[in-house]
Amino acid sequence: MYDVVVVGAGLAGLTAARVLSRAGERVRVLEAAPEVGGRVRSRSVGGFVLDAGYQVLFPAYPAVRRHVNLGALDLVAIPPGAVVVRGEKRETLGSPFGDLAALPGTLAARSLGVADKARVAALAVRLRAPAPPELLRGPDESTEGYLRRQGFSEGALDAFFRPFFGGIFLDRSLGTSARLFRYYFRMLMDGGAALPRAGMGALTEQLAQGLEVSLNVPVQRLRTHAGHVTVHSVAGELEARQVIVSTDPGTAARLTGADVARGSVSSTYLYYASAEQIDREARLLLNAEEGFINNAHWLSNAVPGRAPAGGHLLTVTVLGEPDLDDDALDARVRGELGRWYPPAQVQALRTLLVERIRHAQYPQPPEYAAVLPGHATSLPGVIIASEATAMSGIQGAMESGEKAAAIVLNDPVGMSRPRGG
Repeated sequence: MYDVVVVGAGLAGLTAARVLSRAGERVRVLEAAPEVGGRVRSRSVGGFVLDAGYQVLFPAYPAVRRHVNLGALDLVAIPPGAVVVRGEKRETLGSPFGDLAALPGTLAARSLGVADKARVAALAVRLRAPAPPELLRGPDESTEGYLRRQGFSEGALDAFFRPFFGGIFLDRSLGTSARLFRYYFRMLMDGGAALPRAGMGALTEQLAQGLEVSLNVPVQRLRTHAGHVTVHSVAGELEARQVIVSTDPGTAARLTGADVARGSVSSTYLYYASAEQIDREARLLLNAEEGFINNAHWLSNAVPGRAPAGGHLLTVTVLGEPDLDDDALDARVRGELGRWYPPAQVQALRTLLVERIRHAQYPQPPEYAAVLPGHATSLPGVIIASEATAMSGIQGAMESGEKAAAIVLNDPVGMSRPRGG
């Protein structure tokens, strides 16, 4: 009999299994897919390394610092700030802290006026003072409402905040909780953004190292008894003292009866290969105009190993899931890219993949934290580990896995750790 069976090898499940295994528990992880990672995975397409969607890692995430050997990930820092694009016109907006290379362009940029630049610096100073978990507390409002109260202009909202944080929240309206905005702003200040040279899948592969993980093993049902749980899977039955369910909301509801669904936010990604270096920019490109493109990134400029020798990789983010087939969407995106680059170069791009992620996040409007589900289920010995208990993203998934493991271990320190801490 296992001490714990973890159902699902995403970030939450792997973190839970890692904590339990290090505490001496005998743990088995069952994953229905042919690989670990859930939405945090990478694959090779024609020699190009593509993540599942456009993802970056914030190395300052507290849960990441506790459980990940960042040195072993071979992280490559993404240049701070971004480039605001309006057709052929560009303006570089660097970070207010230490981005000396971008300082001349930032000072000259009109996307943020002098007053807005001063407000960014003042906001950075104000958000650096509290401990990160404190930024997730207190009265809440929309990010747009919060930024307007700070005095930011309409131009600053449209040119920078909507495309930049819209890419993080997958919500260009900035209707997401201002608490989350403050938290992510702080994470960017504390550690910036980075990518593993081998792809984001290196993160989950590291978490899985040393664990007993069985792939291609969907779990069909759980049956509870006095003191243990029987796990029925396509590979047979397993007995465990306790079970942690770390799956998508639909599967979690089927196995446990727990309602962890909080809706879905979709996003779509187009990956392009180029035989020539059309653009040398390594920063994130923000679309300041109306259109399908929210942001784009020449990943091969930031992380050369993501493309084969002589190749260049562009990832384009489209928010939501447009009601167009892949060919039509590709044509619309190419049409918009044709305002940024010579049309002949855009037409020469080779489409590697159009990827639609129906559940990229769950909605996180103001006060969303008040209705987050807990870890408990109605089944004795069965608990939930899911980003749905905390916040959507890497920190939320990993801290939920930590807390589920702490419940199993009856660890008061782990159980009382604040959200975002």
